[in-house]
Amino acid sequence: MGARSVTEVTETKALATARTLAIDPVVRKASTAASAQPAGEADDAITTPLLEITDDLRDSSGIVFAVITDDRGIRLSHPDQDNIGKRVSTSPDEALAGRESVTHERGTLGETVRAKVPIYSTSDDETVVGEVSVGIHVSVLDADLRREFLVLGSVAVLALVIGVIASLALGRRLRRETLGVGPEELAEMARDQGAVLRGLDDGVLAFSSAGVPTLSNSTAEQLLGIAHVEAGTDADRDSDAPSRAEVPEVIRRMMVEAPDHGALRRRVNVGDRILLATAVRVSRDGVSVGGVVTLRDETQVLTMARQLESVTSMARALRTQRHEFANRLHTVFGLVDTGATDEARNYLATILRTGPIATPVEGIEVISEPYLRALLEAKGTTAAEVGVRLSVTPDSLVLGRVNEPEDVTLILGNLIDNAVRAVVMDAMGGVGDDADRTDEVFGRVEVTLLGSGSELHAVVTDTGGGVEDADVESIFDEGVSSADDLDPDHGHGIGLALCRRTARRHGGRVWLLAGHDPVLGGAGFAVHLPDALSDDTDDKER
Repeated sequence: MGARSVTEVTETKALATARTLAIDPVVRKASTAASAQPAGEADDAITTPLLEITDDLRDSSGIVFAVITDDRGIRLSHPDQDNIGKRVSTSPDEALAGRESVTHERGTLGETVRAKVPIYSTSDDETVVGEVSVGIHVSVLDADLRREFLVLGSVAVLALVIGVIASLALGRRLRRETLGVGPEELAEMARDQGAVLRGLDDGVLAFSSAGVPTLSNSTAEQLLGIAHVEAGTDADRDSDAPSRAEVPEVIRRMMVEAPDHGALRRRVNVGDRILLATAVRVSRDGVSVGGVVTLRDETQVLTMARQLESVTSMARALRTQRHEFANRLHTVFGLVDTGATDEARNYLATILRTGPIATPVEGIEVISEPYLRALLEAKGTTAAEVGVRLSVTPDSLVLGRVNEPEDVTLILGNLIDNAVRAVVMDAMGGVGDDADRTDEVFGRVEVTLLGSGSELHAVVTDTGGGVEDADVESIFDEGVSSADDLDPDHGHGIGLALCRRTARRHGGRVWLLAGHDPVLGGAGFAVHLPDALSDDTDDKER
């Protein structure tokens, strides 16, 4: 490779020199004049200027020779002046035919690399009147090759020495960094690590001391929605380090805020998931080496817990109603048994007029849907216990039947609970969200329910402190496990997140209608569920 490179450079140099001579005006004029004369002894007036040019060129460029001829191949210049006027020793046919050539030939000056270029007449650029032949000795090439091989050899030896030194230094550093663990033990540890990461049900994210993600298992990638571009085995994916941009900011911030001792636990929202994240710092010999964040999906558990809470509240309200209904039946039975039929008839008429069950919810008579009515009665009872009046607006109307009572009651139940809590906390100056039973009325919560075909629309408004403009964007996203970070007015952030997630699953939505309602002053939340209701007549036909 090196020899070929040197040869190509030499050939290029010879060809470029020959071209330069061939277009020189003095050379073209001399060859044109010599070609016009009859063959014979060369005229000194022609050869002298050419000898001066070629001698200067040979001295300055280091070429062996530069020979100029006429159109018959008769030399007009030569390093040996005795050869002037004689035909060249190598064939000039290629150049005289108008073609350039580069060859390795032996002539009167020995073996050379020769470049031959045609000389064109001064009268036009098509008539060839001679050639220029420039030669460089092969010995020069050999010298260049020796110099190049010497340089390459020196570089190779130097690279070998540097490589040996670098290998020793790298080996020493690796032993120090791996605490003397050999390659076989490292490979075994890597296999064990991959098996452990794949075997965990929880997501695992490892961070360096600088807060850069260094490791993640497939569960963490699934929970966080991280998709690696690289293909590979499961072990490869488990050992891939997600980029900093792929890890949500809330997770990276937890690693920064984690204490030196103990763990930091928070519930965080990532997409439609609610995750319990635990951040722990890791240190060795008192020096922080990074940290680990474990992730557990609690979405399903929290959803079921809220659904169970709603069902429990409804069951409690139904038990209360059953008890009151049983008392009224006993009264009717006693009146009938004693023969006071007129009194029994009047008592039943009163019940039919006022409703069979007393309820603390104002305006609930406009709601006939059993699940919604039971939920409102249950929430009205618990709200009344803490001094909040729950009411249904007169313009409410729901004609159909609820299709998914668990999800609908979860959404409405959470919004009502948050509204009641906001009213109590605003009235008590933000001191806790749990209050004992009281006869004092702190404020009220209004619920509007409207059915339109299969669509259910709801608005829950309260007289609490409302939601500030700065919290509008984050009220559905925040969710932590520390009491200091709880949203003071509308719950812990988990209830609202569950409401939004459940509504989205049914193609609906939950949003903040007003941070401060113009009438009640508190927050107003709206719900739209497109397929929450079915036609009551269809149920009867079935």
